Amino acid sequence: MNNLMRRAKYIFCMFLMVHAISLAGQSRSDLRSMFVSAEGDRLFEDYAEALPKYLSLLQIFPDNYNLYCRVGQCYLNTPGEKEKSIPWLEAAVKNIDPAYRAGRLSENGAPPDALYHLANAYRIASNFDRALETYKLFLKDVDTEKYDTTLVRFQMQSCHNAREMMLKPADVDAINLGAPVNDRFSEFNPVISADENTLLFTRELPFYDAIFWSRKVDGKWTEPVNMTPQLGVDQDYYTSSLSPDGRTLLMYRTDTYDGNIYMSRLMGDTWSQVEKLNGNINTKFWESHATLSTDGKRIFFTSNRRESLGGLDIFVSARDSSGNWGPAANLGPEINTIYNEETPFLANNDSTLFFSSRGHYNMGGYDIFRSDLDENGRWSTPVNLGYPLNTTDDDLFFAPLAGGNRGYYGKFSTDGLGRMDIYCCDIYSDANPRMVIAEGTASQTVKSDKPVVVITAADTLLMQPDSMLDAMSVLADSSATNPFGKEPYEQTDSLTLTDRPVGDIRGKVEEQTADITASDVKPLYTEIPVRQADENTQAAAASDISPGKPSGQGDSPGLAASNKVSSDEIPAAADNITAGESAADIVTDGASAADNIASEVSGMTTGDQTSAMPPADESDEAPAAAEGSATTVADESADRTEANPPVIAGNNTQTVKTGNGRCLWWILALTALLFFFLIWKRRKNKKENDSEQ
Repeated sequence: MNNLMRRAKYIFCMFLMVHAISLAGQSRSDLRSMFVSAEGDRLFEDYAEALPKYLSLLQIFPDNYNLYCRVGQCYLNTPGEKEKSIPWLEAAVKNIDPAYRAGRLSENGAPPDALYHLANAYRIASNFDRALETYKLFLKDVDTEKYDTTLVRFQMQSCHNAREMMLKPADVDAINLGAPVNDRFSEFNPVISADENTLLFTRELPFYDAIFWSRKVDGKWTEPVNMTPQLGVDQDYYTSSLSPDGRTLLMYRTDTYDGNIYMSRLMGDTWSQVEKLNGNINTKFWESHATLSTDGKRIFFTSNRRESLGGLDIFVSARDSSGNWGPAANLGPEINTIYNEETPFLANNDSTLFFSSRGHYNMGGYDIFRSDLDENGRWSTPVNLGYPLNTTDDDLFFAPLAGGNRGYYGKFSTDGLGRMDIYCCDIYSDANPRMVIAEGTASQTVKSDKPVVVITAADTLLMQPDSMLDAMSVLADSSATNPFGKEPYEQTDSLTLTDRPVGDIRGKVEEQTADITASDVKPLYTEIPVRQADENTQAAAASDISPGKPSGQGDSPGLAASNKVSSDEIPAAADNITAGESAADIVTDGASAADNIASEVSGMTTGDQTSAMPPADESDEAPAAAEGSATTVADESADRTEANPPVIAGNNTQTVKTGNGRCLWWILALTALLFFFLIWKRRKNKKENDSEQ
């Protein structure tokens, strides 16, 4: 019996050892597979999938600065979450490895371009001093054979541009469309008919993104209807543009190997099933957005085909005599740059083009521009729409109305109904001045026999600000007819004028008053603070961070195609950061990504399973490069909001199976102890029984 028990114990222990070794090996393989999977997600710019995997790996390898960089990159490419990247990237740049090997879990150092990513994060956060210093730090030791520094210097100039534009904000009134158009989900890519009675947009649902349709009835939007069943689709489609009559919808979809443009028509009260546009529009390359002219005979779209000047460009195609789309032509260097151009929209006048670009004079990332077609058929130099329509983040989708002084777009907002909401805005300028309501008493101070007009509180005059000069000219004309038709002429000492915007879409009446004399109207009127309240609001908002849409549009889910062609970070082939190499070549340092990752060495050191977080930085200095570099990023504590890196254990991220080898060891050990305890208990009982006998 004793021999039998000893044999049983020996066999069981051997079984435990073999099983434990097998599980440990499987756990290590699982970790490597998870890293390979995360790297693949990142290469295909699926950052939402990659992020929880990198976070899980950091719990096991808390001293891996490459993983800190990867987490930072994921946040930096997640719309609405970009500023969260700063603490992770600040931790990563403390251990940059000049001999960095990409695609290896055993690589503990951060890549050199972590500094570039950190500079971009500072720029997006409007921390321009830190951004500029970090860009300079990156350029100090950059490998010019590997990186084209043109983009880096362009981003540095964008910091200066952003400062200028934020000091002189555009005159814009914006209103959140509210419920039922916006809700707790994200809504983006709005397209609208010319009469503003038909609205379509994309909504991010829990398991897929869907196109919704709403109509305006009695001045109110109806409950949006999910169009997925009508379109006959089971994949993610994204709104691209709507014809002025509201009956032809263009959409974008990411297909297996590329992006393509689709169309649907409104037949009565039902949208037709989608149809793919022909081969002159959709190619084996990436087509990501399209818009039609008012007569439907021309289509403007984006593509990264061979004829592109760089990355995504805007092309135009015309219908032939058979109604089919003919060969496409590049709009040329007036519109397209060596960087990406996206989301073109043609205003209803057919001569004003709105689009987004990473080139031209911008604030960083994508900015929205407008260009006008002259009588010779040439496009004017694109003009930036300015802050706050454009921000330091990606701003992509602006659907204009009429001549472009009004439009719809999606943006992230902390006080919205969801993470991203749809807004309508009016843009004012010299070409589109505000209308005001004038109330008060008109008079002249110069002694004269000529009477003046009395404007009473019961009378209002609707006019543009400059038109007040015309009204004041009535004061000097004794034969003039009273333009208000009620009060007699009267002479008093001064003119008191109260003005406010007409149809203030924010629902507030902003009133300002000033005295103006009839003898000196124009220079004094320019001092009336008509926009004072708006400018104060914009000045206060200048210190806030307004994250743009991701990618998507960059940033909305509907703009993922453009991100697959190019990224705002190094390396990115479409943005020409690397001379003569593809993005995959950069990541793998000359080898293919798959081969390099597959060659991951088996010897891995597992750290303590503590919650991974960037090491605490006791000083407020921005991180310097590795190797004890004396250069640091200048402190800008007055502008900077310290962001404490999140503790991974409390991040509320998706749980990913990691193998958890130590947990398995504990389970096996407790099982073995229980087994030996039962054997001991049985032997003890047997001895007691034998002694009683």
